[in-house]
Amino acid sequence: MNKLYLVSILMLWTFSFSLFASESDTELSCTVVSEDIEKIVCKVQVDRADYDRDVTFFWHAKRYPQDDRERTVVLNANHGSVYDYRFLRGRVQGEWSVMAIIDEQKVEVSFVLESNTLEY
Repeated sequence: MNKLYLVSILMLWTFSFSLFASESDTELSCTVVSEDIEKIVCKVQVDRADYDRDVTFFWHAKRYPQDDRERTVVLNANHGSVYDYRFLRGRVQGEWSVMAIIDEQKVEVSFVLESNTLEY
């Protein structure tokens, strides 16, 4: 009887863990990188999958829509993140929003670009 109780608890714990593990944690974050050339890098972090996926980034400047961009990049199988970037030189200052779409999930981040820094 004691073994049956332990097996039941173990099965319940395993089932609960698989439910929590299946929830998707997709995150989008942006930073200014100052290596050789200053740029804004936005990175999407997702759960890994065993197949390639397309990630579409939408960059939108509220004050100057001519600076908007849409770009699709491939997230390779078994990788957990992918990024897109824009050079700071020539970017309009002010409010920006970046949206990424992967597997029909949308994540978005907004920031204000001022003096080559991001303010959330």
